[in-house]
Amino acid sequence: MRIAITGGTGFIGGHLARNLIQKGHKVNIISRGADKRDTSIRKLAGATFFSIGINDVDKLADAFSGCDGIAHCAGINREIGNQTYQKVHIEGTQNVIDAAKLANVTRVLLISFLNARPNCGSAYHESKWQAEEIVRNSGLDYTVIKKPGSPMALETTCSII
Repeated sequence: MRIAITGGTGFIGGHLARNLIQKGHKVNIISRGADKRDTSIRKLAGATFFSIGINDVDKLADAFSGCDGIAHCAGINREIGNQTYQKVHIEGTQNVIDAAKLANVTRVLLISFLNARPNCGSAYHESKWQAEEIVRNSGLDYTVIKKPGSPMALETTCSII
């Protein structure tokens, strides 16, 4: 299988990419840039790297083309400048869904957060919930992983894909 991974240079996305490659899959790693802490991700055999922002639907669709599924791991844990929960979690997830449809990719896995819920007073948790709702209402075949910090999350994610 070929899997596109948004946030592919981040902690979860990078580990997922390595695990999928180890299991014999090909990955399209999508990131706004290289993770300065781990530059080896760009050199993985079995990986194709795309430097794309989460707001560029057409370029995302190109990167998703030919993929069997998408693991949407892109996210932020704090807002800095124009990297807001609204832009990354909510609008970014809608862009991923729109690009998936343009590329005819019907399977999406979303990495969310255990405490994601509406009307809880936390902008982070509420934005993750809204991202889940976008995926749930997309009409695509989807899975939402709610415990990305769990020791079983990576193995579970790879099994689902």
